[in-house]
Amino acid sequence: MSRRIRVLLGIIILALSISLLIWGFAPTRKETRVQPIAPSDLQLPFHFDAPLAPSASSTPFEVVL
Repeated sequence: MSRRIRVLLGIIILALSISLLIWGFAPTRKETRVQPIAPSDLQLPFHFDAPLAPSASSTPFEVVL
C-alpha cells in the first residue's frame, strides 16, 4: 500500500475510535420500568420452626419437628 492510503486508513480508524469513545461516555436515557407484583409474591417462603439443638432423646438420624 502506498503511504497516502495508509495515512488515510489511519485517520479513518482514528476518527471512528474517537467517535465511539465519545458515544460510549454519553449519558444514557433515563428509563423507568414498572413491574407489578402480586401480594402473594411478597410473602416469605414456608418455614417450619425446627429446634436449634437436638433434644436428649433424639438419635442422630431422627428428625425433630
